[in-house]
Amino acid sequence: MNYLDALRERTRAQAASQAARGDLRASVDGMIGAYQAQPLPTLAGAAGIGFVLAQLRVGSGLIHAGMRIASGPAWRLVRTYLIDLS
Repeated sequence: MNYLDALRERTRAQAASQAARGDLRASVDGMIGAYQAQPLPTLAGAAGIGFVLAQLRVGSGLIHAGMRIASGPAWRLVRTYLIDLS
């Protein structure tokens, strides 16, 4: 493979990565919207999915990433609730 081919492949891979990142952000935004609209059913669904993934022995890195994504809006709501109480 020559330099120009490698450069084209790198550019193509970078564009694909950016597109996937955009899709992921859109999915996370959709999940945050669902969580804000219906927090308890969303958390119950996330817990169910987490249980199934744990039973299937999906990598812990994926589960930890999901927990971080799910806990962000939850902590935001808890902080907002605590600030409103004071």
